[in-house]
Amino acid sequence: MDQRIAWYNIHEVHNNMSEDMAFRRVLRLSEWTGAAVYFVHVSAKEGLNAMREARGRGLPVYGETLHNYVSFNAEDYKRGPQYHTYPSLKYEEDRLALWDGLINGGISSMATDGSCTDFAMKVAGRTIHDVSGGHHGIETRMGVTYTEGVVKRGMPLQQFVDITSTSAARIMGYYPRKGAIAPGSDADIVLLDPSIKKTLSLSDLHLGDYSIWEGWKIEGWPVTTILRGKVMVEDGQFYGNLTDGQFIPRKIDPLILSRPAC
Repeated sequence: MDQRIAWYNIHEVHNNMSEDMAFRRVLRLSEWTGAAVYFVHVSAKEGLNAMREARGRGLPVYGETLHNYVSFNAEDYKRGPQYHTYPSLKYEEDRLALWDGLINGGISSMATDGSCTDFAMKVAGRTIHDVSGGHHGIETRMGVTYTEGVVKRGMPLQQFVDITSTSAARIMGYYPRKGAIAPGSDADIVLLDPSIKKTLSLSDLHLGDYSIWEGWKIEGWPVTTILRGKVMVEDGQFYGNLTDGQFIPRKIDPLILSRPAC
């Protein structure tokens, strides 16, 4: 096999230049049409810079990153294809830039990816054409973000709440029913115990036979999840069922659609 197309070179294909060009093309379209923009999976400093420039001009532009993009970089591809998510991991300077975007502005939310493949499928691809994306990130998002953001980087608790909950609810039109603890809001609450300090193992998680977070040291971990007042998860036990979901109509605040409001 031509080593240039080996899977571990995926960051040279889904590279910084491609994110820069793609983001700026969409932003130009936003300028012409007046449409608001929400960029998913921001992975490079160039994407962040493009968003910051547009927001500085008053455009309603928002973006998310994922906690794997702020915790790993392309060097981790040497450890195996299980670290790959589309778009690719970039370089250490990009990882640090994304943290700056979360803390100092430019990135509105810390999202996740929930592609639940098993390990055999995840590592089956051997080239840039067939390497599998996806990230088992749902369970680790809050604990990793708290550890890396609040504990290690001094992120204020209110900002932690914003990037993990409130900002997404506002951008997507669910606020204040979601993303707030207030009269009239749904009682959707996550209780996180900051005294929990441990090294993550597969026994802490429930989404498959592997995790890129196995061996990750955390300080602070969710212990209870409540949905509309019903305890769904407590001390690792799941109490929900298939009838707990609800269709929720939404309406995006005109401020969100007219200027960078969060």
